[in-house]
Amino acid sequence: AILMLRDDGLIDLDARASVYVPVPAFSAFTIRQLLTHTSGLTAGKPLYRDVTSMDEMLSRYAAMPLESKPGAHRRYSDVGFMILGRAVELAARDSLDAFCRKRIFAPLGMEHTTFNPPAEWAAQCAATERCPWRRRLIQGEVHDENASAVGGVSGHAGLFSTTGDLARFCRALLSGQVLPEATLDEMTRFAQVPYWPWQGLGWQLDPWSSAPTGFLPARTAFGHTGWTGVSLWTDRQTGLFAILLANTCHPTRDARDNETLRRTFYTGVAESFYPDTTSAHSGLDRLLRDQFDEFRGRRVALLTHHAATDQQGRSILDVFALAPDVRIACLYSPEHGLRGHAEAGAKVGAQEGPVPVVSLYGKRQRPSAAELAGIDFFVIDLQDVGSRYYTYVHTMKECLAACAEARKPVVVLDRPNPVGGAILEGPVAADAISAVCWGPVPVRHGMTLAEAALFLAERMPPALKPTVLVRPLDNWTPERLFAQCALPWVPPSPNIPTPETALLYVGMCLFEGTNLNEGRGTDTPFHVIGAPWLDPEAVIEAIAPEEHAGCTLDSVTFTPRSIPGKASRPRYMDKACRGIRVTLDDPCQARPFTLALALLSAVNRIHRNAFEWTSSFDTLAGSDDLRKRIAAGQPPSEIVARFEPGLAAFNACRPRLYCADVK
Repeated sequence: AILMLRDDGLIDLDARASVYVPVPAFSAFTIRQLLTHTSGLTAGKPLYRDVTSMDEMLSRYAAMPLESKPGAHRRYSDVGFMILGRAVELAARDSLDAFCRKRIFAPLGMEHTTFNPPAEWAAQCAATERCPWRRRLIQGEVHDENASAVGGVSGHAGLFSTTGDLARFCRALLSGQVLPEATLDEMTRFAQVPYWPWQGLGWQLDPWSSAPTGFLPARTAFGHTGWTGVSLWTDRQTGLFAILLANTCHPTRDARDNETLRRTFYTGVAESFYPDTTSAHSGLDRLLRDQFDEFRGRRVALLTHHAATDQQGRSILDVFALAPDVRIACLYSPEHGLRGHAEAGAKVGAQEGPVPVVSLYGKRQRPSAAELAGIDFFVIDLQDVGSRYYTYVHTMKECLAACAEARKPVVVLDRPNPVGGAILEGPVAADAISAVCWGPVPVRHGMTLAEAALFLAERMPPALKPTVLVRPLDNWTPERLFAQCALPWVPPSPNIPTPETALLYVGMCLFEGTNLNEGRGTDTPFHVIGAPWLDPEAVIEAIAPEEHAGCTLDSVTFTPRSIPGKASRPRYMDKACRGIRVTLDDPCQARPFTLALALLSAVNRIHRNAFEWTSSFDTLAGSDDLRKRIAAGQPPSEIVARFEPGLAAFNACRPRLYCADVK
């Protein structure tokens, strides 16, 4: 109704609310702030016992101080929508119920949608609560006490409808019959409130499966709820809408549980209609959603890098800047540096700035006791790639140990494991032996960063066990690869440009421990391997179909070049290499470690005189066992089978923040 009147030229969203509802106190906030719940108003007060009109109720609210500065916080407020309802009436010179009937319900044929339904409808209306104030079972009249006190018509409560009428409304709204397409775009535009981007004009956007509101797992979804158990979510992209009408406060509110009901209902809808994609939210998104709660007024140390972004692609430092009362006292970076420009193994020095950046890759690997003494929380947000070779978990491990000694809690802002958590691959290392083998885990370990932190903390001595607090993911299950998460991918290091590269890295990284080039110095690192002496056709011929499931192998030629920041001196630089290109056809079916093992076995057998191991192979593999078995000619299938007991034992003991069936 507000947007219709705006399009009619009768309301300006950025005007002070007092222009339309002439109460001086309402000059503190705008119509837009009321629509986005950023006015600073209270959520609501029980004024129904001694108030009998909307003007009297608004006058009472006007006398109350604001709970926050307008625009500073997002707080859901019934009061704001009472004011908006009154603004509709004064701008349209009509009652709210009459305006809605003439402009919305009647044109759409919504014959069973109304405020204050007639008495003959009462028996068909769902009963709600046996109201202690009214001393009767509420049926066919508004449940909300404040709305009842002012006559049953209010901007925040009192509307009755059916699923049939609401379906008409959803179809009409999505097709531009209710509002013009441009207005619908504006109403559902993401990030209208930078520090709470899930708030549209009136509607909530991009819902969370963990929230009590219900959800559809789509960035383009918008919806709303009602206290008595109703909810509606609509997806603009697919046209799907899901309506839930329930009387969860019947016969009393004591057993009311909208959260469980909605989650059960909408999860079923999501699983049926969104089997292959989801709209995941990271731990950083959750911190933003919670408006930094316990971090406010605190000093934090932050271990992070450029790939730690929110779902809009904003860097973590820009997100923290939205909370001016949270101070970053220390800033640390892992391998590749804060901006991710340094190539693998390159030394990264300290970087100057308002908060100096200290590298924890190289000679110094943990924060000092003096640095930790001045903080309240140590926050970690890193995009890992899901392989044991990657050094970020090792850096986190060192920080966990330092924080345990300093008695400082560690908060991990979780992110999806880009290669998922339902598939484990490779041998389980006996123990931590280096930064590229940081613990007794398989190569493809299936853990998110937070799960890895809990895994490491559980294995530390009781006297030095860190306190690990997790901001978990939302709308993510371990069956999901990164491409199924609807999140921006920022390469966590120069040679992992895509999520598909991260998947192939699980196996193809092993070639760094041989005298083959693993694609460094090309535009497709870890997608190709080669050497001047390689016979790619013979190697491909030796690979069984089941060993390259989900992948296609082709022979190629390539010449590694020096690429500053990615590969300054790649193996066989400026020499033509004959090679094998791996194309991912079905990432969910691919087993990159099995593929790499088969390729290594074939190369070792076909090129016994030219092929060589380097000293780093055993470190990457976690021991010398894999190398010895390949060198002895043991079939890849037998080697893979030997991993199974270790993988089963690891799976039984690893932390599981998210459910999955392991394959």
